[in-house]
Amino acid sequence: MRILLLALLSLCGFYTGAQVCNPNGNIVIFSNYDGGYLNINVDVNIPNLKIGIVSYEAVEVTFSGAFVGNITAIEYAGYNNGSNTTCGANIATTTFIGAPGGVTPNIEFLPPVTYNDPNGYVFIDCGYSCGTGSQGGCNTAAQIYDYFATIFAGTVYTHETQYGCWSGMQNISDGGNCCAAPPVPVVTPVAGFSISDNLICVGECINFTDLSTNTPTSWEWDFTPNQPTSSTVQNPSNICYSAPGTYQVTLIATNSAGSDTITQTLTVVAANVATSVSGITITSSATNATWQWMNCATNLPVAGATSASFTPAANGSYAVIVTQNGCSDTSACTTINSLGINQLSVNELMVISPNPSKGLFVLVDQHAALSGELITVTNVLGETVYSGRIKDLKTSIDLSAATNGVYLVTVDSDYGKLITKIVKE
Repeated sequence: MRILLLALLSLCGFYTGAQVCNPNGNIVIFSNYDGGYLNINVDVNIPNLKIGIVSYEAVEVTFSGAFVGNITAIEYAGYNNGSNTTCGANIATTTFIGAPGGVTPNIEFLPPVTYNDPNGYVFIDCGYSCGTGSQGGCNTAAQIYDYFATIFAGTVYTHETQYGCWSGMQNISDGGNCCAAPPVPVVTPVAGFSISDNLICVGECINFTDLSTNTPTSWEWDFTPNQPTSSTVQNPSNICYSAPGTYQVTLIATNSAGSDTITQTLTVVAANVATSVSGITITSSATNATWQWMNCATNLPVAGATSASFTPAANGSYAVIVTQNGCSDTSACTTINSLGINQLSVNELMVISPNPSKGLFVLVDQHAALSGELITVTNVLGETVYSGRIKDLKTSIDLSAATNGVYLVTVDSDYGKLITKIVKE
């Protein structure tokens, strides 16, 4: 067996440059075939340091160094089935010198491997190379790496391996020569995702976040029948829904080991903006809602018009803003043109206050039906003392410069001339 191992070593070789496998690791490994005298100088401050040793023949381990007290666990694994006469003076069995107080080294005889590798033995017995080929009855470096990472539940800092007898001082600060770890197995993904909001209003856009585990490498989203119908990005964003309904969203997460599928449901709701007309009354079809009627010509709300039904005081085009199911939407405009001036009094269309006044008056457009119309104020002689346009629901009229007296206010509208009196005092 010894001749075979030497031949394999010469074929495979091993890396001799100093390596730190993980600077945050806390496991230091020494492995060889011949055992011998292993002098370990703990000259690096590694908290919770754990030492792993593998050999076929017995080894005498001596610990020293400024940080030897950091050692919290020592594990030997190997064959160790007789005196070691290969490396000088007889070493009857594996022993430890200078182990830190309170730490009892554990010696395991051929413990089973934690990582199966066809190029290595099924029990931990020896290790001498970072080579990946057959180890001739010893373990691969990956098996030794995984064994100590598993039993110590930590991360490997360095691994120093060789074939012959240990000699000289093994300074932890010198690093190791082998960082061969088992490959991380590729596992089929478990698909999962979250939705930024699974109850939305028509016209809203939402985002999808991939939560799949086991590192998928590709994603296939299905939004059918919505537009877009699909996506292959990991986290689709700004996916908008323009029609109410219940939608299913499916994600297929894939890697080299396989695929997994998950489907979730989201609901798109809308306010009911249907209306009907009876005579000059417009009625919203929405129930369990709130309403605000609007003048489509001015895009302004009609004051006080917050019921399901609306009877306008003037001809015009009107719509309703419906808030229902947490969503707001505006109906189509409905035109009412069957109202005549005989049906409405001047005071139903406009009010001027205060009246009398010291000179400052406000014209109130009662039904938002007079926007843009011309206002003319004349005295008893028919002389114009003010003119302007109705700009809003409330329009100011300033007669501060006029003399006290009675004045006529005329508004030229679609309903004819609306005339009322005002008094300045």
